[in-house]
Amino acid sequence: MLTALTSTALALPGLVPSAQADTAPLNYSLDTNFSRYAESGGRMKIDVYQAAATLPINDKLSFRLNGVKDVITGASPVGPALPGAPSCKGPTHAGLTQCMSGASISDVRDAIDLNASYYYTEAGTLDVDVGRSSENDYESNFFNLNNRWEFNNKMTTLSTGYGYASDQVWEIKDINGVKVRTSGNGGDKQTNQSMIGLTQILDKNSLVQTNLTYSFSDGYLSDPYKYAYAPWALFSTPYSRWKHDARPGFHNQIGWLARYVRNFEALNSAALHADYRFYSDTWGIESHTFELSWLQPIVDGWLLTPRARYYTQSSAFFYNTVFMAPTSDGFYSSDYRLAGFGAIGGGVQLSKEFFNRLKLSAGIDFYQRQQGYGFSGGIGSSIDNYTFSMFSASFNLKF
Repeated sequence: MLTALTSTALALPGLVPSAQADTAPLNYSLDTNFSRYAESGGRMKIDVYQAAATLPINDKLSFRLNGVKDVITGASPVGPALPGAPSCKGPTHAGLTQCMSGASISDVRDAIDLNASYYYTEAGTLDVDVGRSSENDYESNFFNLNNRWEFNNKMTTLSTGYGYASDQVWEIKDINGVKVRTSGNGGDKQTNQSMIGLTQILDKNSLVQTNLTYSFSDGYLSDPYKYAYAPWALFSTPYSRWKHDARPGFHNQIGWLARYVRNFEALNSAALHADYRFYSDTWGIESHTFELSWLQPIVDGWLLTPRARYYTQSSAFFYNTVFMAPTSDGFYSSDYRLAGFGAIGGGVQLSKEFFNRLKLSAGIDFYQRQQGYGFSGGIGSSIDNYTFSMFSASFNLKF
């Protein structure tokens, strides 16, 4: 039961899978999922359609084909400004105006990847994954290589991984109803990522897991749709008193995950998942995430999973709400994602398996971002506060 509950929790949105079965799947399977993400105040709305098919070849080899389509609509913050700033429309609060893009964002992202899993021994699995993602202003080609090795009588699992992505981003403008690619605001970037992890079964009812991830990106790392308000920049283009979002051309990131899973046989084999994540990068951002999930079997195979999360981060060293003077390094960003803030969230998922062939699940999550919720320090403003909700539904069919 511990293994089943662990697999279920790792499939939840926002959790990173750490392990798969050490034997090839016996059945063909089809997975589909629909999620709707909606921000408050008429901001972004994203509908996500996902499908995956697993094709076992023999007891050593299987393939998995994944497809994703994101449909994105709504408005997005361009950046805060002082009240009365030119080329700025949006709500005013706490002495700032949140300049919005207007309800003009309409985009579709299509992604596909193919995964091959080779079970080279009873204790070892090698995964190779290649894929491509594209939208009207972004393209990404990527591959991942992962290996898992069980030892110590299968009580210990060592996981290693490497990934590479080559991306291109540019700006699209709507001119008289026609989307036109602009020049001079965009570019290429590359990302290399490596991971090492260890999972240890402590006893029949508990396990611990730890992962360490390092990532390095270089190239164009700015956002072509974001601007920073600079009242002294009278002759900047395309808007007077606004500077293009400009970030360093390199980005080192390190992340650490610690997880504890405990099964409670006396509570109908319920399970507790406790996660802590630490993140730090060369842009000055440091974050902490605390998450708890409780997996409770209820009746007739139904599984109820409530969860809660707290997140806090500091701001990037080049972030500010407005820039009253030129910076010495030439970096400017008022992207709310780089500010200091905190967030609380929670949700619940309900799932059931039928006839050992079909599994249905549905869930809902809520999230509230507040500048005052964080304890990591840095610059931020309540003008960037917002909430979002996310609904998801999925089914898995084996045949």
